[in-house]
Amino acid sequence: MEAKQRNGRHRRQGSGRRERGQSLVEMAVACIVLVPLAAGVMLLGQYIHVKQQTQAAARQAAWAATADRTLLSEQLPARGRVEQDLRVRQYGDAKEKLRSGQSAPRQFSDAMLTTFAGNELLKPNAVTLQVYKQESSPGFLDKGLAIVGKATKSLGNLPPNTKGLVTAEVHAKPEVILGRDGSPLAYLDPLDTMKLDFSSKTVLLADAWDAAGGGEDRNGKGISGASNRTVRNVIRPLVPTSLVGDKFDDATNNVMHLLGSIPFVNDIFTPGFDQFELGKMAPDVVPSDKLVKYADKR
Repeated sequence: MEAKQRNGRHRRQGSGRRERGQSLVEMAVACIVLVPLAAGVMLLGQYIHVKQQTQAAARQAAWAATADRTLLSEQLPARGRVEQDLRVRQYGDAKEKLRSGQSAPRQFSDAMLTTFAGNELLKPNAVTLQVYKQESSPGFLDKGLAIVGKATKSLGNLPPNTKGLVTAEVHAKPEVILGRDGSPLAYLDPLDTMKLDFSSKTVLLADAWDAAGGGEDRNGKGISGASNRTVRNVIRPLVPTSLVGDKFDDATNNVMHLLGSIPFVNDIFTPGFDQFELGKMAPDVVPSDKLVKYADKR
């Protein structure tokens, strides 16, 4: 009886040791599989984040070119300045305040641009604006309108920019994934040695020729020193009366206002002439909320 009890205890002890050994093996296998998987999923999210930032940077560079002062001479903004703005505004920490003329940081503070080992995933100098150009539109309609544009250009400032097709291409090249000691991580192969390049291109056909404002005051008079990209300075040279100057407009307005001051004449023959202003454009549009329901508008 005692021998049987001893044999039973030995079998239970042996079974327990085998179960513990099996658990250790399962744990080791799980670590070998799950740790690289978890690290890979985290890196995938960071790479998607970099890709989205690169897309936004390309859009910013293209749209910035349509409203820059350099368009007065049909030029693009300085590429170095645009690159610096992209690094600050698109790859910087979303919690940081944006300031004009802010210099790019030596290291991005965004946690998504840092690896799990504490290394930089993306360095500021790895974000580059490799393609930044503007050219004439290649469309057949635009080529036909170019003939008209040459005629109007001789009269004034329309079109203000004959090169409205802007192309911006941004590249972001992340660092290879290394450990804290700087050694390659074999379980993340090939990311420990692969040089990735995330790129995005935005092609924009737009010429914000009224980006400089209306160019006139409330009385319809031109603002001195206004840019030739204002609405008034683009359209005004096309009006035949502009050839005789503003004195003709002033004389005509005086006659119209005189007729408009006579109640009988203003109501029957020349209604509204008391408010007539020859040469006044008033191009500014009053904004309104487009999301309000029709029933709520009064």
